[in-house]
Amino acid sequence: MFRILIVGAGINGVTAAIELKKRGHNVSLIDLGPLPHPLAASTDISKAVRAAYGADEDYTSLAERSIQLWRKWNQEFGIELYHEVHFLFLRQRAMQPGDFEYESFELLKKTGHKVERVDSRVLREQVSWGRFM
Repeated sequence: MFRILIVGAGINGVTAAIELKKRGHNVSLIDLGPLPHPLAASTDISKAVRAAYGADEDYTSLAERSIQLWRKWNQEFGIELYHEVHFLFLRQRAMQPGDFEYESFELLKKTGHKVERVDSRVLREQVSWGRFM
């Protein structure tokens, strides 16, 4: 068992502290400001965990693993720290091989994620039916 000091209680510091503590280490976590710090990047309301990284299979895999950990922590801590929502890519032109959105779509489909392509006509219909509301 090691004594470990982690400086910085942002999302990376907190994540490291939790995992090291679970592994039996004596962990101290410090930060200069209040926790959560109002200026920390990880506490901004617009932060998202996503699995869309173009054709990058390694990064997509890491994201999928982190999503599973967030779900697990929601259960362990008895509080919803991680809120799952859906997202929508919008483009002015059709997706083509090599485009970030196209490659993300193909990789997510290949790895079993529920993804759907819609054109502007279908999107208008679905919004009018309240599907995306």
